[in-house]
Amino acid sequence: MFNKAKHATTEDNAKTLVAPETRPASSSGPSSRPSLSVIGSQTQVEGDINSDEDLTIEGRVSGVITCKQHTVTLGANGYVNGDVFAHTLHVSGEINGNLVVLNRATIHKGAQVSGTIIAPCLVLEDGSVFHGSIDMNPNNEILKSAFNDTKPSAPTSSARRNDSASVVQNAATDAQTNAPKNVDKQGKTSA
Repeated sequence: MFNKAKHATTEDNAKTLVAPETRPASSSGPSSRPSLSVIGSQTQVEGDINSDEDLTIEGRVSGVITCKQHTVTLGANGYVNGDVFAHTLHVSGEINGNLVVLNRATIHKGAQVSGTIIAPCLVLEDGSVFHGSIDMNPNNEILKSAFNDTKPSAPTSSARRNDSASVVQNAATDAQTNAPKNVDKQGKTSA
């Protein structure tokens, strides 16, 4: 798991769970800029990432990315092999995985996405490539369950991985179940 404060105490970890609006100003002076994590173009990450700040990926990531209250941006040369859970998503690179986005997903020109996209607002720009299924229902059960954080503490990495896997598996099953059916001239139904 990606964690900027590896040696933080339990008390320090509890402070990071405070909503961004209520965090005290840093001692170095007031800052109007939100914090940002960047995975550089020469960096490869294998494992899950849980970020409580905006995340920009210019390198390669294999694993589940969870950034439920912030924006995930995948640069033109960035690559993700895994699922992404984000408040807002901008994709200019390549993703092989399922995208669950609370607010808006934008797939920019030149991007390549394979998987299921669940987002109430989706922009697919001309010149982007998408292969998979899309669900834009804002009342989608998968979307609701992925972003319904009733517990104040974050689950363990393995629990998040299991939750993410079940959400994605349910999305794939729902996509297959709700896929349009074709009826041929003889009255036979096919997917």
